[in-house]
Amino acid sequence: MASLRFWLERLSDDRFRRSLGTRLEAIATEIFTVLRWGLLVGLARLIAMETGLWGFRALHWTLSGLLFVYLASVFMLRPEIPIFARTDTRRKRLIQTGVNYAICMAAFMAAMAAIDALADAAAGMRVVRNLGLDPG
Repeated sequence: MASLRFWLERLSDDRFRRSLGTRLEAIATEIFTVLRWGLLVGLARLIAMETGLWGFRALHWTLSGLLFVYLASVFMLRPEIPIFARTDTRRKRLIQTGVNYAICMAAFMAAMAAIDALADAAAGMRVVRNLGLDPG
């Protein structure tokens, strides 16, 4: 009950609500931007798979590179995700940068795997529909 009262008091504070709203808006904006980039990359991949044209393959790789650059800006060029309380030595800074680089690469690989799975599923559904095997 004391925890509920604490949160009710916090939520009635204008400064807390404003800072919470700003944080939630920033997170939602970042997620929406990554999803929007992902849809563009996925559409380019789907068109490249369907047509086989080299221009769409180049567009897919270019958009994938831009998605990587955006994710790198989120995880590496902005303030990094803190690993240590203080980065007072060169070794700690290098470790923190390396860990943030690994997080960036993992996020990029996860995004690309999801995009490829969606594009493959969309292409597969089109093949099934074209063969007349559509269960629906």
